[in-house]
Amino acid sequence: MASHSLKYAFVAGSVLFLFFVLTVLLIGPQPSSDGVKEDGSLGQGRRSDDEATDEAFKTRRHLEIWSLTGAGLYLWSHIIGGELTSSAGGRLSVGQKVIGSWHMRFANGKDLSPSYIRPDTEFLVLALNGRSDATRATLLHWLNQLPSLTQLKGVGLLLIGSENCRNDWLLSQLSSVGRADNLVKCVWMTYDHKLADGHRFFQWPLGVAAYRNFPVQAVAEFSLSQPRPYRCNFLGTVYDGSSRKELRTILNSANEDGLVCFVKIRTKWVPHEKADSMELYTRALKNSDLTLCPVGQNAESYRIYEAMAMGSVPVIEDVDPTHSCQNPVRSDHLLPFHLATTRDIPSGQEVQGPHRLLKSLRAPVIFVKSWSELPAILQKEKSMSLKEISERRAHILQWYKEFLATLNSSFMGSLNSMGDV
Repeated sequence: MASHSLKYAFVAGSVLFLFFVLTVLLIGPQPSSDGVKEDGSLGQGRRSDDEATDEAFKTRRHLEIWSLTGAGLYLWSHIIGGELTSSAGGRLSVGQKVIGSWHMRFANGKDLSPSYIRPDTEFLVLALNGRSDATRATLLHWLNQLPSLTQLKGVGLLLIGSENCRNDWLLSQLSSVGRADNLVKCVWMTYDHKLADGHRFFQWPLGVAAYRNFPVQAVAEFSLSQPRPYRCNFLGTVYDGSSRKELRTILNSANEDGLVCFVKIRTKWVPHEKADSMELYTRALKNSDLTLCPVGQNAESYRIYEAMAMGSVPVIEDVDPTHSCQNPVRSDHLLPFHLATTRDIPSGQEVQGPHRLLKSLRAPVIFVKSWSELPAILQKEKSMSLKEISERRAHILQWYKEFLATLNSSFMGSLNSMGDV
């Protein structure tokens, strides 16, 4: 009798185990509360039971930030101050943060797809690249998917714009996608584009190359009083027919005259830095009083913001290589809701490109129209006392800290305006 009982128990247990295995195979892994499945891929499920019953969670507005570009990483890590963890086998970087009444969820990676957006998403910011026809096709693909999200109330676009500052293509794309056009409430776009109107279209800085893992630095990490070994630095690519050739010649002469600058030239641009080359670059910034910022395809460059983040004064070539980025715009049309200071250009005054944003906020940088001005600048540096240089270093680090706070204020103000629908 006991043997029969054991046999039946064994059979029943086997059936239950088989049923469990089939259930797992048929249903698959379920989404976790952060929208990432247990197998590392993004899920589409609704929020967890803990979230759904949490009273504070219910009263918050929920924002998804989806990034396929370094501008999104700069926003999340440097401006918002969000943390990142690796997901989906290292293919994605994800994070969450609560600011005021907003609960934000961030995801960055080239594998992101519109099909991954949670169906109950109400507010969405897409960080995308609009530099080329190929990347604009990706942008249009995302826009076309927005009407299918029936609970969506507002969308913001954070875009890398065209380097020639001609962005009429965006107006055409928005007008072609019907309801999605109405959903897009805010567009933050890089470079000195002519669309900035203070209502829907705003200017945004290129920022640091976060996609190259440029580090987040705190002011306290720098010595303000110690002398730096280099007057200036330039690490970059020299193109044929560019002003960078003239700069290289001037730097060679400066080093011969004892005005020591750190110089490392390459002849071919590479999109991604290796760990050792990035370490060399950041060390050069930290050890130089000035960082030389020649124009490239556009007047703006990551180098400008990376120098300020390291307490090095950018010397910026104030020339528009495209001849189409000098669009004058009212200063109050560039960034909405930002924390104005007495240093800013008065609201309503026109600012002309290039570098409208830096000029409107009176960034403590040095502008030059030609690199022939550099020898006189270096001679002046040589005559400055360590106290003067230290005070300037403290000033630029503080200015950049306030600049990030200004961007944060502007972004959050735009979100709050979008959320009041």
